[in-house]
Amino acid sequence: MNIKHTLSEKVTEYLLNNEGKAKISSLEIIKDDVFISLLGNNTHGNQYIPDAINKGARYIITDRKLEDNFIFNKILVVDDILTFLLSTAKIKRNIFKGKVIGITGSVGKTTLKENLKYFISQTSTVSVSIKSYNNYLGVLISLININLSSSFAIFEIGTNNFEEIKNLTSIIMPSQAIITNILPTHLENFKNTRNIAIEKSDIFNPEYNPNIELLILSQNNTDETYISDLALKENISNIITFGKINNQNYRIEKIKKIDDKTFEVLIYNNTTTYKFEINKNQLSRINNILISLIIFVYNKLDITTFISSTKNVELVEGRGLERKIFINNKIINFIDETYNASPSTMRMCIDEFSNIKTMKNQKKILILGDMKELGEGALGFHLEILEYIITLDLNNVIVCGELMKSALNKLSKKDLKIELILNEKLIIKYLKNTLNNNDILLIKGSNSSLTNKIRKILLKKGEN
Repeated sequence: MNIKHTLSEKVTEYLLNNEGKAKISSLEIIKDDVFISLLGNNTHGNQYIPDAINKGARYIITDRKLEDNFIFNKILVVDDILTFLLSTAKIKRNIFKGKVIGITGSVGKTTLKENLKYFISQTSTVSVSIKSYNNYLGVLISLININLSSSFAIFEIGTNNFEEIKNLTSIIMPSQAIITNILPTHLENFKNTRNIAIEKSDIFNPEYNPNIELLILSQNNTDETYISDLALKENISNIITFGKINNQNYRIEKIKKIDDKTFEVLIYNNTTTYKFEINKNQLSRINNILISLIIFVYNKLDITTFISSTKNVELVEGRGLERKIFINNKIINFIDETYNASPSTMRMCIDEFSNIKTMKNQKKILILGDMKELGEGALGFHLEILEYIITLDLNNVIVCGELMKSALNKLSKKDLKIELILNEKLIIKYLKNTLNNNDILLIKGSNSSLTNKIRKILLKKGEN
């Protein structure tokens, strides 16, 4: 008997049986993709349907009726796109038989996800959410795009307001959950770090995630130990902790310098010591490698493969990635930390800059932008950062942004080495006049701050 499938059934079946096909930007469409036509800030995605079709899109999904002159017979018009995506994502999650890892925390989610992808892919097949797809739409797209034959699927779960973690967790239902840390971020809505801790704890709450079997927790402050107490009350089968506070399951026993670029790391776990080498640029991100080790041990993956791979971990775009760029026909070593910024990551970045050793006649310049979404205490956090820079007696430090300006105005101007420049064109002019061949430039700030604009200008002018 020949059964005729509806277009909705065909689109759903296609998305379920294929990986990486759902795209929300027509710029990313390639042959046989499915273009999700969404309402944007200024325009509706329907405006880009002709472009998607010309690029070879197999299907289009939209929630807005098209003009009669559209004759493309593979355009699915639905009442609500998010409802359609949620339904498809839930079906795909239910039929996925691999292990699902969910990552939340205040900072470091994307970098950890990429590190885990790198390590696990050495031994198994793995699907991951792309970019920083950690909000509601991003999670739906990421689920729909997984490869059903993968042994692992890794998802970021982000939040900047209450009840978002439980909503995303109930869709992803990770059996293995990681909380990277609890630090002051998104304080405009959460007000304090204890509220952040409570929100993040929903990732392992059996009411929203009955699949939970493993929880990996950082234990470096009272909010993180509070989460550990909550987890114990929920009777999670396996809780593995790491951090500076005593009696953790995993701890960094020793870090020893081998040469200018390589360090040896010893990690202790109850009765076992793991020894491996890492590149210098991973020192500030050593916890990501530690968490990856925990995942390997728990899932009985090949530890020998893990240890042989630790020296080749790559940095992530906007999160410490180093590259050569041209400024005024001079080759500059650019360290890009412009994706985001919080008080803790800003301080780590300043430490990294302070520890950079320069050669004869080589200079280094640090540009810092505003840290966003810190709520009522934002000015105080920025003031602390500037005071920390002063204690290190750093040279060639430029700050930009209104919060940095307000914080700088509260400091004594006497012998102050920090320079304020509020315009990206003036900053570029300063760099052109100051930098020479082989100099070092490190830029750090929140994604929506002036530093991200500077990054885009510099990369547009020429990457080597």
